[in-house]
Amino acid sequence: MTNNANHANPVIPAKRYFSLDEMCELVQISPSQFAQWQHENGIVVGYGGDRYTRSDVVKLLKLKDTFAPYVDRFSRDSLDANGHPAAKAEEVKAGLNSILADLQKALA
Repeated sequence: MTNNANHANPVIPAKRYFSLDEMCELVQISPSQFAQWQHENGIVVGYGGDRYTRSDVVKLLKLKDTFAPYVDRFSRDSLDANGHPAAKAEEVKAGLNSILADLQKALA
């Protein structure tokens, strides 16, 4: 493994399988962020459940930059990890208007 100063990837332990928590810790993402990424991209990594191979960890380290910052829009404070509002008022209003239009269309 080469040591690149720009991409300081962690040393992957010599194990055959990793749990979800171990893999997420190595990739430096949360399990929720990983699940959201898989759902949004339609990509399934691992064998399902809580078993991931060294190859899966390497793949995720390469794809790490494609993970959007995880934001729980339903948290009480509605703030992202940096303390900024999780969604702008305009985004929320547009989303609600879209839902309203869909409901009105379905009921018409």
